[in-house]
Amino acid sequence: MEKSDFTGLKCPLPVLKAKRVINKMQKGESHQFLSDDPSSPIDFSHLCEVENLELNYEKTDEIYLFNIRKR
Repeated sequence: MEKSDFTGLKCPLPVLKAKRVINKMQKGESHQFLSDDPSSPIDFSHLCEVENLELNYEKTDEIYLFNIRKR
């Protein structure tokens, strides 16, 4: 699985940069995004709802791990 590290970036940069990556993904591909911005769960959830993407995420320490799969 590919991974992009957006730690240190603040809203809205993590989700905007993730959208660029997602737009290049093929159907069925997955990608992991790392972010430490507290608003990331809301932003990524909204993006995935609007774009019809599969989202799973967890928080470890202060880092959010977002696993997104393009449907």
